Amino acid sequence: MATPSRAILSDLPKGHEFPPTTFELSADYVDAYLAATQDGNSVYADAGFAPPLAVAARALGVLLDVIELPGGSLHTGQEVAVQAGVTAPASLELSGRIAQRSKRAGMIIAALEFTVSEADKSGPILLGRTTVMMSQEGSD
Repeated sequence: MATPSRAILSDLPKGHEFPPTTFELSADYVDAYLAATQDGNSVYADAGFAPPLAVAARALGVLLDVIELPGGSLHTGQEVAVQAGVTAPASLELSGRIAQRSKRAGMIIAALEFTVSEADKSGPILLGRTTVMMSQEGSD
């Protein structure tokens, strides 16, 4: 079975919406995130919640399954607003869109807004905005 090609971010217009994608947040992923970040704070275990930035990192990883970043791209900004806690394991849904896109000095700056919700519940658990700068070469 052929792997579907990913859209190149620099080719996508402002307003482009990414189809909602369901993904799993496993306890193993959260443990690996905590180990990688060396976050020994017991608040997550005490409250039973996954770290919000672990949720954001997992969501952005899922987004990279849908889009491809051109070589030399720079992640220049990240904003996250936590709306609710989530425990792992959890089935989550990611949706997003390109909120801003501008061209300047041979570069494209794109801001992607995304929402993460629990797949079986209403309302977001996390809202985010990530900004990427990439070469305009080879795009529209």
